Amino acid sequence: MKINKFVMGGVAVALVAAFVIAANWYRTEETTQAEQTASQASDRLVRPHSPTLGPANAPVTLVEFLDPECEACGAMHPIVKQLMGEFDGRVRLVIRYTPFHPNSAYAASLLEGAREQGKFWELMDVFFARQPEWAGHAAPRPDLLAVYARDLGLDMTKLGAAGTSAETERRIRQDAEDGQALGVTRTPTFFVNGKPLAQIGYEPVRAAIAAALP
Repeated sequence: MKINKFVMGGVAVALVAAFVIAANWYRTEETTQAEQTASQASDRLVRPHSPTLGPANAPVTLVEFLDPECEACGAMHPIVKQLMGEFDGRVRLVIRYTPFHPNSAYAASLLEGAREQGKFWELMDVFFARQPEWAGHAAPRPDLLAVYARDLGLDMTKLGAAGTSAETERRIRQDAEDGQALGVTRTPTFFVNGKPLAQIGYEPVRAAIAAALP
C-alpha cells in the first residue's frame, strides 16, 4: 500500500506538472497569436504608401479611413485640421482611402497624382470645401475635380498619368482591402494608436488623442 501511495503521489505530481506545462504552452501560443494579430492589424493600419502629416515619431498616430465624396468626411475635415494644430508635433495623421461612393476612387486617384506634385493636402482641402458642387446627390459633377486641380496650378498631363497608373490603382485597392479587413463599414473611421473610435466629432477625437498622449 505504501508503494501504491507513493506511485499514485508521483503520478499526481506528474499530472499537475504536465497540466502546468500545457497551460503555459497554451498561454504562450495564445499570446503569440494575439501578438501576430495585433502586428497584422498594425500593418493594415499604416502602409508605406499612406499619405502622412506630422512627425513620424509622434506619440499619437491618428489613422483616418475616408471617402472624398462622403459628407461626414467633409464635415470632419476642418475638425481634423484644427486638432492637428492643437496637438502640433504630437500627432501623426495617416490618410487611407475607402471609396464607398461612385466618384470617390477617381477623386482619390487625383489626390495621389497631386501628391507627386507636392499638393496633396491643398487639393484635399479644395475637394472637401467644394464637395457640395461636385458631389451633390441629385447631379454630381466629378468633371469639376480636374478643374479644381488645374486651378491649383497642377500639371494636368502629369496628374493624368499618375492618376491612372497601376501603382495608384494598387494603393487605392490596398486601402479598401485593409479597411474591409479592419472592419471599416462607414466613413470617416478613426483609429488612435490602433484603437478604433466608436464616435466621431471634435470632442470624441480630441479626448482619444489626449488620453493616448504619454
